[in-house]
Amino acid sequence: MSSEGSNPKQADLEIAYTCLSPSQNPGDKESSHPTIIFLHGGESCHLEFSRVVPFLTDEYEILLVDLPGHSRSKAIPFSFDNAINALSHLIKTQVKGGKAHIVGLSLGGFVGLEFARRCSELVLSLWCTGCAPFSGYRLWLRSQSRLLSGIIVVAGRLATERIFWASLGAEPIPGLRTEVKNNQNMTLLRPVFDELVSVTLENLAEIRGVRIAIIAGGKQDNVEDTVKAGKVLRSKNPECKAFVVRKANHWWSLQLPEVFAQGVRAWIEGSEMPKVYEPLLTAVS
Repeated sequence: MSSEGSNPKQADLEIAYTCLSPSQNPGDKESSHPTIIFLHGGESCHLEFSRVVPFLTDEYEILLVDLPGHSRSKAIPFSFDNAINALSHLIKTQVKGGKAHIVGLSLGGFVGLEFARRCSELVLSLWCTGCAPFSGYRLWLRSQSRLLSGIIVVAGRLATERIFWASLGAEPIPGLRTEVKNNQNMTLLRPVFDELVSVTLENLAEIRGVRIAIIAGGKQDNVEDTVKAGKVLRSKNPECKAFVVRKANHWWSLQLPEVFAQGVRAWIEGSEMPKVYEPLLTAVS
């Protein structure tokens, strides 16, 4: 579990990342393009955004990280503390201007929200999906971290390649299934679930000065919880909004990569969101 504020200052942690940059003009010494950091879901890795980033690399520098405990960053135990530490170090040392746009899916979205709460001065904007604080049976299930982790480990071993990709509604991405299987272990999954259930609406109410879009995949995410999260975020910052993409599943960076990228671009640029992004908050709600 997170122990924010109770430990001495940690040494800076370095997580693995892949950098994708737009073509630069001859003579340019460094990129002048805004930076987007993509944070993947639990069990996954940076490869889950492989089909999203081609729609964005024309105008943005992209950093695709592997969160602590996952894939190339597996030597760093997963916790919110470690994730925040590593992201802070990454932005301070690798991002021009010391601020970045953050995009997070599922676990990556929760990390993004916690990062915005603790380190708002490093965030230009946050676009996150599948990360509304849990309630009801969803909260209870994820609080059973040992049981749920064991189920996922067994299911991951039993699922065929065909079943795995069919469940995501996506064509295979080379290498991703192998990384997911390697990440499906009790050492990683239990602390992931323990951290997820620690995120509450009260935590979201502590975020200041960050423009946030929180999105639900209409087929699998809890839309009602997303509305609640959106209301809390907007109560502290009127620029925050909540949306649902009705045809999207939970892991929809694989399912609808172009729609995913279009929403990211619109939010970052402050332009109108694509019509498939249905607003969940009315002017008076």
